[in-house]
Amino acid sequence: MTGILLTNDDGIQSPGLALLRRVLDPLGEVVTYAPSDNQSAVARGMTIDRALHARRTRFGGFDGYAVDGTPVDCVRLALLGLRAPMPDWVVAGVNLGGNMGVDVTYSGTVGAALEAALRGVPAMAVSVESASPEHLEEAEGLLRRIVALALKRGLPPRTALNVNLPDRSPEAVRGVRLARLGGASCHDRIFVADADGGRSEHHIACERPPGPPRSQTDFEVVAAGYVALTPLRTDLVDEAGLAAMSDWGLEELMAPPVALEPAGRDEQA
Repeated sequence: MTGILLTNDDGIQSPGLALLRRVLDPLGEVVTYAPSDNQSAVARGMTIDRALHARRTRFGGFDGYAVDGTPVDCVRLALLGLRAPMPDWVVAGVNLGGNMGVDVTYSGTVGAALEAALRGVPAMAVSVESASPEHLEEAEGLLRRIVALALKRGLPPRTALNVNLPDRSPEAVRGVRLARLGGASCHDRIFVADADGGRSEHHIACERPPGPPRSQTDFEVVAAGYVALTPLRTDLVDEAGLAAMSDWGLEELMAPPVALEPAGRDEQA
């Protein structure tokens, strides 16, 4: 039976985690390690300055481990020895709010999946477009079919599959499509306000960018009512960049420094 490690970044009591556990239960042997509280937008952050604690707890009718750390901490704890044997897959989510475009670089949900993929374990991150979804529970059947297909077909090495669900009733979901990453989900602006004690508070506001999204991106696909599937590579090397930098003359950086002539004195002195 397929061994599956389940985690998230919204915390172990998130309804999205309980839904995903119900989705995964018929598909394999599931063990849950999830943050004890909300760890949204921590990306691939991990805890290095203190001990971590994993406490057995109940969530949504299931048993799991609440970890006082980040999603990456949860994956590392499980893959480095707390969970034996090594799981065949890591699945993270369901995140309440989409993880699309460049936002994937901030997401703790995607961060957990990338951590697993970097360690050679195929992984999937699942999100729903709304932070307060109205149709989350209704997505169970379709999501199970998507996960089952991914488990059956597999992923390329060091790859994580990013899944974004539209918040629609099953009959309103138009299908499933492959999609590229879009751009930024919002423009950031800083607002400064006075606070008690003479301090200033800095608030970063998020506004939707003007204009239509680029064609066939995850933003466009989900907005049109489709589930967006985007494979993410853990290899961040830009091959075109390597080629472009090949004529930089890097060997010259190791040349002996040129001796500078002392500044000459005024000949008339």
